Amino acid sequence: MVCTGNICRSPMAAGLLSHYLPADLKARIEVTSAGTHALHGHQAHENAVAAMARIGIDISGHRARQITRDSARGADLILVMEAVQADIVKKLLGWGGSKPRMISEFDSETPVSDIDDPYGAPLEAYQDCIQTLRPCIKGVLLWLGSTIQ
Repeated sequence: MVCTGNICRSPMAAGLLSHYLPADLKARIEVTSAGTHALHGHQAHENAVAAMARIGIDISGHRARQITRDSARGADLILVMEAVQADIVKKLLGWGGSKPRMISEFDSETPVSDIDDPYGAPLEAYQDCIQTLRPCIKGVLLWLGSTIQ
């Protein structure tokens, strides 16, 4: 999961995916997050932690990190929150491959679009972001189930 600062959207998305990942896939899939302009070492934003805690998911141990060429190359799938982040990842990788994908591609009910960044907004914006991410995560889970043998 990739966003900009790695303190809001991508740790929430990673937390959601990790939480809902079936046990048989947890042994085979590592879910991580990073930022294109990460606030390295920072905790997840307090509102991100609070919003996730309200749904029973603890991301308080998250620490932001920068996406690197090595981490990008080592990933089988990179889900980004915004199109500009996909472009940054493609440049980082040095090729225009299909590895970075918009997370919103996995929500079959809405058009592909950027996931709004709640940074600096009240708690409700983080809760809204979780509600936007949930159908995307559901789609990722369906995709993973159909692509991992």
